[in-house]
Amino acid sequence: MKSPRLLLAGFTLGLLLIISFVLDCRNVRAGGTIDFRNRITGTRVFQMGQDPYHYKWNANEPPELCDPYNNPALPISKVTVTPTLLMLNLPLAPLAYRGAQFMWLTIQWILLLGTGYVWWNVISPLWKRWLWAFAIAGFTYTVAWRHHTDRGQAYVLMVFLLSCWFAIIRTEKFKNSIWGGMLVGLLVALRPPLLLILMPYQALRCRKQLLGSLVGLVLFVGMPMLWNASSWKQYQSGMETWSQLYRDGNHNPRPPAQAFPAEIEGVPLDVLGHFGNVPFADTSIFAFFRSFGINSIPALPVALFLASVMALWFWHSRNKSENSLLIGMGAWTFLIDLFLPAYRNSYTDVMILNLAALLIVYQRDSLTRMLLAAWPLGWLINAMLPGQKWIINLPTVIMIAVAVVALLKSLVSNYPPSSAVVK
Repeated sequence: MKSPRLLLAGFTLGLLLIISFVLDCRNVRAGGTIDFRNRITGTRVFQMGQDPYHYKWNANEPPELCDPYNNPALPISKVTVTPTLLMLNLPLAPLAYRGAQFMWLTIQWILLLGTGYVWWNVISPLWKRWLWAFAIAGFTYTVAWRHHTDRGQAYVLMVFLLSCWFAIIRTEKFKNSIWGGMLVGLLVALRPPLLLILMPYQALRCRKQLLGSLVGLVLFVGMPMLWNASSWKQYQSGMETWSQLYRDGNHNPRPPAQAFPAEIEGVPLDVLGHFGNVPFADTSIFAFFRSFGINSIPALPVALFLASVMALWFWHSRNKSENSLLIGMGAWTFLIDLFLPAYRNSYTDVMILNLAALLIVYQRDSLTRMLLAAWPLGWLINAMLPGQKWIINLPTVIMIAVAVVALLKSLVSNYPPSSAVVK
């Protein structure tokens, strides 16, 4: 029989999650989930065999393809995800947009809770499991999660898939299975920069996964071409243009006047084009440069610098224990987005969750406490709606500091393998 304390903890946890989900529903109902809108219109264009990365809607075309934020003054659309992610949205594309909005919100929550469940089965002892559970619940009240659900982002999908991969490689029975490799192939097809993190680990610790990764990559890169044979070429062209515009600071010019239907897919235009009052601020390294008046930083030197630092870290970590390596990789999955020539808003902070779980698993208690201190700041910012960028970015700064310290500690300490690894 469960103790009264566990029953109370379970009831409190459930109540917190329900309240948070209701708050997300309220935000979604009030707005157009604007990033998800461009994914859905992009998926519909992609499904028709057209170019979703350069598509421009006009009044003679179906309103189902209209994204009010697709700026006619730009040569590209707002679609910045890979063809593989567009393909995964195909089941949602036929739905009326309101239904698709709430379906995606529900899926985001399922993926978040799924991540919580994966790590719940790994973490011990029991009190740390409950710490992790309340960390997940608490995260849903931060500005990062509210921004993620309000915009309809997909980072939580990467977080869930990565949690599954971490679980696989910590299990001796499945570590070298083809399934772990195929999962890596899917992750890279969804988020190409993850190649710099996952493939070196495979080369160092589980080379038998590499074949599965190749199979998965070919499969998940190739499948979108069944709908649009040129989709990856279009993606590359669109991202090169977007990178240049973003680095030059020309990514948001004033759009020309354009007539839209008063109602699109049953949603009033002022609702469809509305996004909530969740504060946001760009934390990309390129935005950091621009804050000092430095524009047009070339993307290639930044990419080479990042790749070199990561290669050096993997080289120096090659003889470290498994837990040191995994904690460092968890840190890299969070830090890598800072160096991309694109917006890096607080919704990306959801990528910290796997690092938080790894710190709890491997008992890095001081880093865990420091990291969880970012949660209350996120609550305050979400409640107070401050406009200053330095305030909005405080939780992210703490997370960055913890991730960097975790990387450095993984190099200088070599803890023995964790007893939590499943044989």
